[in-house]
Amino acid sequence: MTMTLSEIITVLKDAGLFKELIVAGKWHDRAPEELANRTVLDLSYDSRTVKEGTLFFCKGLKFDPKYLTMAANQGASVAMAPADYSAQLKISEHPDLPQVIVTDIQKAMATVSRVFFGFPDRNLSVIGYTGTKGKTTSVYFTRHVMAKALGKVVAQLSSIDECLDGETFIPAHLTTPESLDLFRMMKEAVDNQMKYLVMEVSSQSYKKSRVFGLPLDIGVFLNISPDHISPVEHPSFEDYLACKSEIIDNCRILVVNRECSQYDYLAEKAHDLGKQVISFGSDQSAADYQYRLGEHGYFTVTTANPALPKLDGDFRVMMPGDFNVANALAALTVAAQVAPVSEDFRAGLAETTVPGRMEFIKDKQGVVACVDYAHNYLSLTASFNFMKHEFKDGRLIVVIGAAGGKAESRRKDIGRALSQYADVAILTSEDNFFEDPHQIAADIKENIDNPDLEVIVNVDRKAAIEQAYAMAKPGDALFMAAKGRETFMHEKGKDVPYQGDYQITKQLMEK
Repeated sequence: MTMTLSEIITVLKDAGLFKELIVAGKWHDRAPEELANRTVLDLSYDSRTVKEGTLFFCKGLKFDPKYLTMAANQGASVAMAPADYSAQLKISEHPDLPQVIVTDIQKAMATVSRVFFGFPDRNLSVIGYTGTKGKTTSVYFTRHVMAKALGKVVAQLSSIDECLDGETFIPAHLTTPESLDLFRMMKEAVDNQMKYLVMEVSSQSYKKSRVFGLPLDIGVFLNISPDHISPVEHPSFEDYLACKSEIIDNCRILVVNRECSQYDYLAEKAHDLGKQVISFGSDQSAADYQYRLGEHGYFTVTTANPALPKLDGDFRVMMPGDFNVANALAALTVAAQVAPVSEDFRAGLAETTVPGRMEFIKDKQGVVACVDYAHNYLSLTASFNFMKHEFKDGRLIVVIGAAGGKAESRRKDIGRALSQYADVAILTSEDNFFEDPHQIAADIKENIDNPDLEVIVNVDRKAAIEQAYAMAKPGDALFMAAKGRETFMHEKGKDVPYQGDYQITKQLMEK
């Protein structure tokens, strides 16, 4: 994996992203002869990882040029930037470090990374999921079903875990990785003989060009509702929808929820772009594949479109909640397009578990606890509704917070959901980032309008869970929202170690 400076410039010109090359304060439209064959041996956007022969990307809205100097001092052979940093770089110290100036640094990084790592997407069938809720669960369902039917040749990228060899899982830090990391991991998956990749594709991944230039064999649109609306994410629902719908531009087949609020628009766009559209939904819809709900996770699938692979029969998911049936049918629909339908589909689905997703623990006194990543109105109300239905005789005690510095509209939605279903709400920290957790809790509390709901503020999350369990009585149900099994908390720019909701709850309940 190497590229020359001339090759990099050619790739950028072909993509319409190249502006100019600056060397020792002089501008060029192509690499000078003495630099044309300068070789790049690695790529990085983190100055701490730069070594000899690295192409360093100066990315970020508030990029500090000191990191370019650091990268140059550590042996960077080429820099790529959205602006000229010659003044800050001290040309006298690094006279021959070429700066490739581009029109869009995020798109340029994605474009060069894809070429540098050998177009790994061409050796994988890539399936991408987007939606306000259900992406992670659907990815897990899909990988399990496909792996059961096709063997250990299915890689996975999700907000919880990454799997690049078909069997080993490592914790993830972003729903969709930065483009450089994404193409590097795809290359690793190809080297590991993977043939398929199932991944989450967030709205931010399109807005920030993390998946720029990545074609999908199948794009799946699960649902959409107002979320991630804030000054630092999406300024409006229109922008949110526009970013999510970019999955249609980049896929060959669109699998879409027939009951999605924006189905007509999504299907119209896909048809106008010449994409095949396959729909799934309940038996109350006109979907190509339809499910009829049973009890305790059972459901029946009927194929309404005879032109598609037949996917009829009874299935079961072991994760409770009607919303998971829709996610399961999305996964079955995808699997039916890439593998022969067999009993493996049923077995793979039934075996699927998702770390931190609707995981239940019960103590000897009859107190039940559920740990889940639910964090927005759709997922919370679906989960709360299930809890109230399954555990009718006790109180629903919820431990919940909201992320700091983003998606501020979600705090209103959390207040609404708690007002509708909870008996006790303990407002605590989630990932505070640079925001005061007391203010976040106050914002949620302001939107609680149920006078019978007991509200407690305890910003120490571990202590909040302990408090919830201490007040629980036999028959009560606890619900710990948003953190699942995550073992870190985002606090003031750092990942602070955290034991994990599931781990804390399990330890308490097994004493």
